[in-house]
Amino acid sequence: TGAKIDTTGEIFTITGPPAAVSQAEAAVLELVEKGYCAMQYEDFSENFVTVHPSCFPDLIGKQGCVIREIKDKLGVEVSIPSTPANATQGSKKYRVGLAGSTANVEKAKNVINDIMMYGHAEITHPGQVHEELEVDPWAYKYIIG
Repeated sequence: TGAKIDTTGEIFTITGPPAAVSQAEAAVLELVEKGYCAMQYEDFSENFVTVHPSCFPDLIGKQGCVIREIKDKLGVEVSIPSTPANATQGSKKYRVGLAGSTANVEKAKNVINDIMMYGHAEITHPGQVHEELEVDPWAYKYIIG
């Protein structure tokens, strides 16, 4: 922006031309509020996917490995909301926020939807596939046991 930000101490000081200072201040406030700012991305977009909290562990993965893959490979920010302790027992869905370039936000939405529907996506679980078969009702007893 042409502004300089001094981060020494507890108070940040922004100096430069008035327009640049204003723009830098808005970016810092957005970073504090959201954890990202629109200036970081070309063709910036924010969107969300509604997700039942029972799917959150699948989206996060062990030690955050799934959500990190989504963030790293697509270059998007993913924010999972905090929920009440008993949220998985209800039917309410929560918004999982996405931010980044428009194309990658759409890809991230598809990845999250795939994980919710199939338990995996190519980006997060490479090499995993799923197949759907139609089985005649008379054969159920042989498959189920």
